[in-house]
Amino acid sequence: MACWVPHTDRRAVPARPARELGARQVVAEPTRRLVLAAAAAGSLTLAGCAGIRALGPVPKPGADVVALERAIAAEELMVARYASVLSPLTGFGVAGKRAVAVVSVIHAEHEAHLAQLRSRLVLPARLATSRPRQSPTPAHLPPGWRAVLAALAGAETAASDRLIGWVPAAPPALAQLMASIAASEAAHVVLLGHPKAAR
Repeated sequence: MACWVPHTDRRAVPARPARELGARQVVAEPTRRLVLAAAAAGSLTLAGCAGIRALGPVPKPGADVVALERAIAAEELMVARYASVLSPLTGFGVAGKRAVAVVSVIHAEHEAHLAQLRSRLVLPARLATSRPRQSPTPAHLPPGWRAVLAALAGAETAASDRLIGWVPAAPPALAQLMASIAASEAAHVVLLGHPKAAR
């Protein structure tokens, strides 16, 4: 950003006839409103030159924002976890295909949950850029399709319990959504235990 620096030209200006000066008086002498506007613009320019520090420290997010961001991070991890098992499960024959059917359904539901949570998070640009998010890294897969489904079921149980624990501290609207997602994750545990149900 270019910084404004005041400069005074001290060279002599040739005298002009009084008639010419009178004709240009409106332009040469700005109104009080224009002077105030110019002063405000100069202040903003100087603040920009000083950087984001001129605006003061970045405010801490509220409790509702923290609760929502935790729920988003947990759901992002679930989405990444399911996405990581889709391809490996196809290598387990017919049983693997049945497992893929179950995992695909649940994966789509988690993506829908994540979209709902993200739609409720609205941060000022200054706060959003100061707290970048990192992509989640799912755990390594166990061998065998049954072990994979069991690991996903364990992750669903843990995620459901975690969300239920966050509900009391969340605002009413967010608490309702979190409770709904937690119930859905509990249902996923049952579905993962019966892969033929998704046929």
